[in-house]
Amino acid sequence: MMGLNREKCTTCERDGVVVVRPYSGERLCRSCFLQNFERRVQKTITKYDMLREDDRIAVALSGGKDSLTLLRVLVKIERRFPKASVVAITVDEGIPGYREEALENARRACEELRVEQVVITFEEAFGFTASEAVEGGYADELRLGACSVCGVLRRKAIELGAMRAGATVIATAHTLDDIVQTYLMNALRGDLNHPPIGLRRDGTGALPRVAPLRLTPEREVILYAYYSGIPMQEVECPYSSGSQRSLIRSFLNEFEERYPGSLYAALRSLENLLNRSRGSDFERGTCRLCGLPSGQDLCRSCEIVSSIVNLKAERLRRVPAVLQTAFT
Repeated sequence: MMGLNREKCTTCERDGVVVVRPYSGERLCRSCFLQNFERRVQKTITKYDMLREDDRIAVALSGGKDSLTLLRVLVKIERRFPKASVVAITVDEGIPGYREEALENARRACEELRVEQVVITFEEAFGFTASEAVEGGYADELRLGACSVCGVLRRKAIELGAMRAGATVIATAHTLDDIVQTYLMNALRGDLNHPPIGLRRDGTGALPRVAPLRLTPEREVILYAYYSGIPMQEVECPYSSGSQRSLIRSFLNEFEERYPGSLYAALRSLENLLNRSRGSDFERGTCRLCGLPSGQDLCRSCEIVSSIVNLKAERLRRVPAVLQTAFT
């Protein structure tokens, strides 16, 4: 897909093609690819009516290549809408040896693009870090994978940070690959009663979330980042290797390689299936702890936090009893 060759760009008809899209037959030079990438994001926003002219857009900025790319493109788009503004929300989950690099990349990007940044930590929001939840054995006691705990709590932390920043909408860097992966994971769990990912839903009680990269393949995000000089994180999360998503990702990557365009076809088919099978109301009430929309008495994030806090408290109660036994 990438590599300078002597074919002519299908847009400007010049030499120096660096991107070939097997699913569409397009061949693009570096300049045309970058412009085409940004236009696609703009068209996606328009197609799905994701953003308003006066939105305060909270970009979920992890510091990875996807979110750094999204921030750069949205800042360019936002400049054309003087009533709109962009703020970056960065979550520090507390994973030593992994998050430091991305957090620094996020900080530098905000400084370079002159974007306000709000940083929120798991420790601040929930009273414990992701590493404590995993290494302390709490995730195992709850029979949850590390990614299940981290993903749910990161989503809540982004919401809290966006509310603190006065945002009206949250923009996440979910790509075409991410969304199809999630739909397949939900289907394999027998859980299809979810709204489409990354499409604006106002009036739910929570900040609406949009995914302007939902029609952009992950590979093209990597290329945009590469040709734009966006840093790519070198350190992998120590908890990601055994996740369900890794298995689904490997399968979809190989399938797309053999049958170009499969991801787009899957997105259309799976969302049609969701439209037919989902309930009419996804959030029928509010969480009694945080007040955000939830189909249960406790939303999933508050349920996890409460469980871990209770487990920690139970361990602390055991300590005096153990010490008393040891000295008698």
